[in-house]
Amino acid sequence: MAATPQTFVYDASYGTKLDAYLPTFGPQDKSRVPVIVHFHGGGIVAGSRNDILLSSWISETLPSKGFLVLSADYRLLYPSTADDSIADVHTLFSYVASPTTELSSALSSRGLTLDTTRIVVSGESGGNFPAKAAATLASVQPHPIAWLDRFGQGGDWLSNHYVKPYDALPFTKFIRYEEAHAIELDQQGGGEVVTESGSRPREDGRLRDDLGRFDLYVYWLKEALYVDRLLELPGISAKLAAVPYSERLALIPAEKRHLLLPITPHTCPAFIAHGTADGMVSIVESETIAKEMEEQGLEVEKRWREGDSHGFFDLVTLQPSAGSEKLVEDILCWIDKKVNL
Repeated sequence: MAATPQTFVYDASYGTKLDAYLPTFGPQDKSRVPVIVHFHGGGIVAGSRNDILLSSWISETLPSKGFLVLSADYRLLYPSTADDSIADVHTLFSYVASPTTELSSALSSRGLTLDTTRIVVSGESGGNFPAKAAATLASVQPHPIAWLDRFGQGGDWLSNHYVKPYDALPFTKFIRYEEAHAIELDQQGGGEVVTESGSRPREDGRLRDDLGRFDLYVYWLKEALYVDRLLELPGISAKLAAVPYSERLALIPAEKRHLLLPITPHTCPAFIAHGTADGMVSIVESETIAKEMEEQGLEVEKRWREGDSHGFFDLVTLQPSAGSEKLVEDILCWIDKKVNL
């Protein structure tokens, strides 16, 4: 039976929510429980804390091991900005640390408190952008002690995958794409502020998020507009594409470079997993993060999955890829060690 979370609003200004999956292990005494803060995927334009794509090992296995799992929404790009998403990370972590929230009260009523010294941040696909903010920015407090990055975005916004036209449709056959809707959304500036748009199966068997916002992701890649929208710099992608990779960073205005979320000395240890055949989010993103961390002498564990696709599942059958269970075992073992479980 699927786990049933408790839902809390962590930012009343936008009604931004998190789902809390409480620990289900043994006697619930006054133990301080480790925390997983998880950010959903969706290209930073779609997705939800309770998305159908939320893995059961996150919502069920981790709570059974004694973790408090917090699956959080965040403001999605367009009309919201990358700065807004990063601000939500700060707000969320402050909420988690506060002893006066509804979440804290719910835990206290069960004889539990969360251990702010044992927080692991997790991000998959687009959710890796807010996860990376938590992992790299010293201003995010309490600071996570470990970072799980699964097929994540945010590693290299200057790569050809973003700054040159790219057709992601061959790799998104399980998703229903409507270009006319994408163009309309893009021209409208994205409409109202959105904090969730979860994916659900539709009549034709394919997935589509509730507001059809993932159309923007496919369209922006196709038209090489993603970085323009991310950085709020119309035309920047064309300028970046016109020069060699080594010259691109210099073209990003100084006041926008923080949105690239460079690896910093404050970055916590990371476990990064990515498929070499990922056609939705290039493995270059993960390779870049790993390289930057290694160059700074930071701890990083890598799992490059040969021939695997985005999400680690078959794009036709939607069944888990071969070897996925072993990867999950490795991840769980790594997390256990980080929190001294």
